[in-house]
Amino acid sequence: MRGLSPSANCPECGNSQSASAQSGTTIHPADNPPGKLMNLINSNIAVKGLEPVPDIRIRSKYWMRVAAMFVLALAFVQFLVAFGLIPIALYRVVLFGMSLFWPSVVIALMPANVDNSMPPMYRIIRKWIPITQWGWAVGYVVWFVFCVPTEAGTFGGILKDFMPTFVLHAIAGVGLIGLAFWLHDLALRIGLDFVARKCNLVTFSMATLGVIVFVSPWKRVAVDHSDGIPPALYWFYVVIALLPWIWTLITFARALLDFSSDSVWSLKHEKNLVGRQDRINKKRDEYENKRGW
Repeated sequence: MRGLSPSANCPECGNSQSASAQSGTTIHPADNPPGKLMNLINSNIAVKGLEPVPDIRIRSKYWMRVAAMFVLALAFVQFLVAFGLIPIALYRVVLFGMSLFWPSVVIALMPANVDNSMPPMYRIIRKWIPITQWGWAVGYVVWFVFCVPTEAGTFGGILKDFMPTFVLHAIAGVGLIGLAFWLHDLALRIGLDFVARKCNLVTFSMATLGVIVFVSPWKRVAVDHSDGIPPALYWFYVVIALLPWIWTLITFARALLDFSSDSVWSLKHEKNLVGRQDRINKKRDEYENKRGW
């Protein structure tokens, strides 16, 4: 019975496996059907027979670089506000402006023509991630309209106290983790292992350290540092949370830039190959004519 599917009859006696089990015949554990969890893993992780990834180098050449600039800009303004170099109001206005264009960048990072080259789970992720990234802009708009005009609301107020904005930004943060996870698998499927490792590290850091940075009041501590906040608490947020988080963002930007650079060099190499054999033949003819051979 080993090697047969659970629904197959015994090739010797013709009985079903259920009848064999009732008669005392045992089935090897390896031949038992996998559970729901293993079916989910097998259908999305260990997938074979997928189509090759289409040529997305020209698209990656530009949009990966644009996305890296967005990530580096985020790291820069967070560094400035952490040390009180800019007010929180200016920080939020800058992020709101970036959030209006960020979903379009995410759509460009995740082309639909790679769906057949990705497992089913990744195809679902690709469809939902750009929608979640609108949570950043919508969250700011809701906060500007419904919280700031109130007596307790100010541009420098605490966003987490306004639950609608907190929920929308939390959804967008989960989508950002999904983006890094999706890019990790895409990099693996086109042989960019070094980019995949960075994206994998960023995914883990966002799901752990990013949550801490998201819920902790580090911006308030940074701005109120001169108003009696204990220095130990201030440097705790800076050293334990903020600096590692900025390093995570820089790592993500480097992964995007590496992705773009690989596309640039690959396209340049392919361009140089065009007509290469003709150039070799021409040089060989010139050499033979010069030597008189």
